[in-house]
Amino acid sequence: MLRIALGLVAVFFAGAAVADDTKKKDDAGKEKAKLSGAWVREAEGFEVQFHFPKADEMKIVLSNGANGVTVKAKYSVDKDDVVKGTITDVEEKGDFPTKPAKGLEFSFKFKIDGKKATVSDLTGEHTEGAKPVIEGEYAPKKD
Repeated sequence: MLRIALGLVAVFFAGAAVADDTKKKDDAGKEKAKLSGAWVREAEGFEVQFHFPKADEMKIVLSNGANGVTVKAKYSVDKDDVVKGTITDVEEKGDFPTKPAKGLEFSFKFKIDGKKATVSDLTGEHTEGAKPVIEGEYAPKKD
């Protein structure tokens, strides 16, 4: 059962982010928050981390004990605050049953409320099995 869950979650990733004080305007002129920081969530035996090292890049780390996968993706945020991403690189650690494919496109909605971020509305190929792990509340990652 855990192997099936690992495979379903590995096929699709999404995440949360924090809004910083730097704002950009979208095509409609609406200000939108830049994504930054790192967020973490534990769900169903997995630790999920999202890192935003640059304005258009995210790194997603999913681990379950000694097994895991690190996914890098390019992303953008649309006028409705929907994060849209495309996987650019995948690295496996240990015995991770299914890695997501480069080029996989996904999206999710996020809401920042003080010291937490909430991920919802995960969409993309193979997302149904990943929703219980990915969707929910994230806390800021402490180093």
